Amino acid sequence: MVVGVPYAIDGLDSPDASPTLSEIVLDVLGDRDIPVLGNVEFGHACPNLPMPVGIRVALDAQHRTLSLLEPAVRPHTMTGLVG
Repeated sequence: MVVGVPYAIDGLDSPDASPTLSEIVLDVLGDRDIPVLGNVEFGHACPNLPMPVGIRVALDAQHRTLSLLEPAVRPHTMTGLVG
């Protein structure tokens, strides 16, 4: 799971926020045993780095790396008349 930086979410930017973003994420995950990488600069905040959806990735939460295992875009094949 990749979690973006929580910009402009009232209450989460305070050091004594309750619940914290980490607590919220862990509550949502429940007993799932999956890696979580947080505070990633992607999505709707600046810098607005795109995050491809629907492709395989390798996530190493300890080293804070996310590697795409397949292309994020594929060539488009034109069909029919152009012009």
